[in-house]
Amino acid sequence: MEDLDVFEIVKAKVPSEQLPSDDVLALYVAETGQAIKNFCNIQSVPSELVFTHAEMTIDAISADQRRRLLSSTGETPNSVKSVKEGDVQVTFEGSKPGLGEAEVENLLFNYNSQLLRFRKVRW
Repeated sequence: MEDLDVFEIVKAKVPSEQLPSDDVLALYVAETGQAIKNFCNIQSVPSELVFTHAEMTIDAISADQRRRLLSSTGETPNSVKSVKEGDVQVTFEGSKPGLGEAEVENLLFNYNSQLLRFRKVRW
């Protein structure tokens, strides 16, 4: 079997009814690829990370669909904007469209052990 690319892996693993259009899928693949490159301080995603990249893309698609479903039902998953400890006070911020910085950071955290092997130190 020839090496598969991220696009093919995602299309094979995600059920067709949940699969976004090819253009949108390409954006998810590019966004997660850029997150990997930024985290690892590298110019291109190594072929050894193709399955990790695909799984991160699938997780990004799922998270975005879950967020859209919640917002369409009137439930908006808001992020915590600030927390004050004295007389406990929590402030929430509104939901934003697309993958936000928090979602990308969460993806990176979930795949931290795989990505750290490829991370280069930047001076």
